[in-house]
Amino acid sequence: MNKKLNWINNVHIYGLSLAIGDAHFLIDKIKSGDAYFDYFYNDDGSNGREKQPEGFVNEVKDILGKKVNCFTLNKAGLGWFPLFSSNSENKAKPGIDSYYIDFAGAENTPWFQRPKCFFGKDHIKIINSMIEKSLESKPIFELNFPSKRSLFMETKDEVNFYTEEEIKVDYSKPTNDVFEQLFNIYYNEYFKDKKKKLSFINADHPENDFSFDFHVDVLSSDKFEVYKVESLVKDIDWYAAYYAKYHTDQKDIYKRKTTSKEDQKWIDEWTSRQPLAKEMKQILELANYDPNAPEIESFKMTVEQYGFLHGYYLKAV
Repeated sequence: MNKKLNWINNVHIYGLSLAIGDAHFLIDKIKSGDAYFDYFYNDDGSNGREKQPEGFVNEVKDILGKKVNCFTLNKAGLGWFPLFSSNSENKAKPGIDSYYIDFAGAENTPWFQRPKCFFGKDHIKIINSMIEKSLESKPIFELNFPSKRSLFMETKDEVNFYTEEEIKVDYSKPTNDVFEQLFNIYYNEYFKDKKKKLSFINADHPENDFSFDFHVDVLSSDKFEVYKVESLVKDIDWYAAYYAKYHTDQKDIYKRKTTSKEDQKWIDEWTSRQPLAKEMKQILELANYDPNAPEIESFKMTVEQYGFLHGYYLKAV
């Protein structure tokens, strides 16, 4: 059991995809210009990528059994990806020796807040049990980090983050210098005067310690195996009970909800103001959308789309 595993961040994306990979590799893509269309997203097979599938680069389904320097997780919209990690105890190889990325946590919980039990030992114990079971299978692909530096970022033309202060990363500098800029920003050591602190906006979650919009760190190895982590029990009730307790803090997921007249009026007025109000209404009617359906139904929809997937475990080799 990985007793060193701890939550470190909920990495936020605003609507594209989350890229996880070697920091220097990704910074070089940014430095070359137009990173989104030239690297992160393939829509027309240009730039010598005719044989690559349309969509975000290196989505998991497209890289099974391969060795890559980056992969992407796409949930089609904004998301908060719970990120856990552990540090190596080998003094000769300091740095992060594992990551656990909770993809389904981002899918099922589209907000930052998590209940108190999310951060507790019982939750870590369950995560470790799921990880141990995943390690009984072969890794699904290999993630290489030649620089031994990691970067988690939204698939944009530069590392995306917002602060109250006017600061800008200078991508004209050497790659290692760019990483140091990002590292100092993330860990709020941007100002040489330690009394000064950056104020991160973090999508309406102000924070004076670090950004939620990206993540960087130093690794213990240049090679990580990636494992698919699934439910301990492949049953919709187990899956729903887990996410309801540790992520959404919902007590009765089988009970129908009740929308008040005031809330329904607000929803109707909001919908009517949208440019495609009529089309939106028709789509919801065709889909038999029920705003009062019990929460178990939303968990069922996630399982129908992704199976009993929880996330991905990155293990240093």
